[in-house]
Amino acid sequence: MIEMQGISLDKVDELIQATLRESKKPLSTYEIAKHAPLSWSTANTHCYKLKSFGILEGKYEEARIGIKRIIWWLKE
Repeated sequence: MIEMQGISLDKVDELIQATLRESKKPLSTYEIAKHAPLSWSTANTHCYKLKSFGILEGKYEEARIGIKRIIWWLKE
């Protein structure tokens, strides 16, 4: 576990950050889970955690058939 300025990041948080760093484009929660490999719910929980710490940014987008998904990227 890494602690920086009162923020505790665990191995899952580090894995998500590494996955996004290696990607050339923002990834959906499903894509992060698949590449990491993590369950979708674990990836989702940790992405929101990282967003609350100001490490990730996310936005909703509509997929091909009207399904909404959130896309994540590392905040600069």
